[in-house]
Amino acid sequence: MSGARLVQRIEICGGIASGKTTLANLLARLDIEPILENFQTNPFWQAFYNDPAGTAFETEITFLLQHYHEIKAAEKLHNKLVCDFSLLLDLSYAYVTLPQDKLEVFLTVYRAVSKELSPTRLLIYLKCDPNIELNRIRQRGRDVESSITVEYLEQINLRLEKFIESYVGELFVVDSGLLDFANDEDIKKSLLRKIDMRLSDL
Repeated sequence: MSGARLVQRIEICGGIASGKTTLANLLARLDIEPILENFQTNPFWQAFYNDPAGTAFETEITFLLQHYHEIKAAEKLHNKLVCDFSLLLDLSYAYVTLPQDKLEVFLTVYRAVSKELSPTRLLIYLKCDPNIELNRIRQRGRDVESSITVEYLEQINLRLEKFIESYVGELFVVDSGLLDFANDEDIKKSLLRKIDMRLSDL
C-alpha cells in the first residue's frame, strides 16, 4: 500500500487589498496552483457592507465553510497549491465583527473544520499599512467597498497581528506596503526566490 499523498498548501493572509490574490497568482510561476477566493459566491457579502452588525454572522460563517470546502476540493487535484485566503484571517474577521454569543458558535465550527484539514505548509503574512490598503480599495473602485473605513482596516490588521504573534507553524512575512510585487518585475523575482528557498527548506 502506498502512503498518503503529500500536499503542500500555502495560505496567504493579510488585510483587505494587501495583495493576497496578486501574490497567489504570482506563485504560479513556481508551479504552485493558485486557489482564489470567489467572494461573490457568498450570498451575504454585499449585505454585510450595507448592514455589518445585522449580517456579520452569516457572512463570516459562510466564508469559513467556503474556504474549508475549497481547500478540500483543491487538495484532491493538486500537490502544490496556494490559497489567497486563510482560515486564520477568517478567525480574525470573526473576532472583529461578531458579538460574543455568535463568536462562540463560529469558534465551534472553526475548530471542527480545522481538525479535518491537513496543516498549512507555509503561511505568508502580508503586512500592509491600513492607509495604503484604503487607497488601493478606492483605486479598484468596487461600489460595495465604498463604506470601508481606515478604522475597520486597522481593527482587522490588529487582530490578525495578534494571531500571527502566537502562530506556531511555518511563517513568512512580507511588507506588501513597501514591496510592489504587483508591478515591479525585480521585486517579483526577488520575492519568488525567497519563497522558493523557504519552501525548499521545509
